Amino acid sequence: MPTSTLSSSLQLHIVPAGRRLDFAQVPGHYAYIYRRSRSAPWECIAHNARSPFIDRCPLPPGALTEYVLVYHDAAGRVTAATGILQAMPAQLPPAASLLEVR
Repeated sequence: MPTSTLSSSLQLHIVPAGRRLDFAQVPGHYAYIYRRSRSAPWECIAHNARSPFIDRCPLPPGALTEYVLVYHDAAGRVTAATGILQAMPAQLPPAASLLEVR
């Protein structure tokens, strides 16, 4: 799969359980998911992630939340990265609903 396809493969969906991230799974590439809210630094929330990945973490109320996915090869070198996806506060379920057991 070309690097350009990898870099454009991240999709964000708001689901009852949280934010679902869909992305390409490619042999020999390892997906690392990063998140930030407001102007906080990027935080790696998943190493060697599998698609779909669901972020169930409650977020600060009204915070714009952003995600980016970075692919690494077996040697740990970055091979591709997606653009930044934004989850607008109006799209996000209330924090309490993310804590419910489904």
